[in-house]
Amino acid sequence: MRAKPNKTIVTGWLRTYEPAPDGYGGDIEVEVIANTSPDAASDFLRSAPGQSLRAFYAQPAPPATALPFGRRVRVELTFLGGPGGGRPVVQSITAE
Repeated sequence: MRAKPNKTIVTGWLRTYEPAPDGYGGDIEVEVIANTSPDAASDFLRSAPGQSLRAFYAQPAPPATALPFGRRVRVELTFLGGPGGGRPVVQSITAE
């Protein structure tokens, strides 16, 4: 069983990046300013302004130098999951 196709788009302040213990990717934290998802029915995360959103950022090298910490960003996410749980995953992130 997998989560059906879904997409969430938010703008917010990029707060932190924590590398994964295995060295591949890590988690980012975004303070949500606005949820601009095109379809509410496919927005599994339903992030609201003021909420903190954590998501996995799958990059093979530490992206800390490339991420604009403290700046406003636009993040496209999907929720990947199955019977054992799931997590939000960054599809793209761009500075605004």
